[in-house]
Amino acid sequence: MIDLLRQVPIFDGSAREWVKAIEEVGLEVASYGGGQTCEKLAPYVNEPVHVWKNDAFIAAFPCSNIRISYGINFPQAPAIGCQWFSCSFSSDNFVYAEQIASSRTFCIYEQVEQMLQSGLIQGGSLESAIVCSESKGWLNPPLHYPDEPCRHKVLDLIGDLSLFARAGSQGFPVAHIVAYKGGHALHTDFVRYLSRMD
Repeated sequence: MIDLLRQVPIFDGSAREWVKAIEEVGLEVASYGGGQTCEKLAPYVNEPVHVWKNDAFIAAFPCSNIRISYGINFPQAPAIGCQWFSCSFSSDNFVYAEQIASSRTFCIYEQVEQMLQSGLIQGGSLESAIVCSESKGWLNPPLHYPDEPCRHKVLDLIGDLSLFARAGSQGFPVAHIVAYKGGHALHTDFVRYLSRMD
């Protein structure tokens, strides 16, 4: 049982425990009254769209399926460096559960004190994130994947895109989404932009 009275549990900084919990109880097809199932609505991107801030951007291009390509660049932390991860989703595969959900959140050790003073990462620990030092590399290995930080950015983007969902909508636009150096703020700017197009 998950107690949500205080805040959503961070577990190990990934979505793995949430995926396990959903797999245990299973999924149900949404239905109208009387047992009639609802059709899943999927918004399509029909022309390229983008948002950006400085050298970070998110763009979506027309595509027949859902695809995400994400890049990050942390030159101050060579153990992370520049990484790219790309994957496609369909209704009959388990890409999220198998390749993304277990990717943990990460932080740069030298920035932790500043984050704590700003009231962030209050529940953070070496058990709830992977921590990278600018000079010493990973402080709590092993990583689940060599590109785990990049995969976690995909996890974040998927969560933020869920804000786009409306009644009957999966939220995820059918498009090839390409992001570089994004974060929650840019992700939500992108969702706002998509919402205005809808």
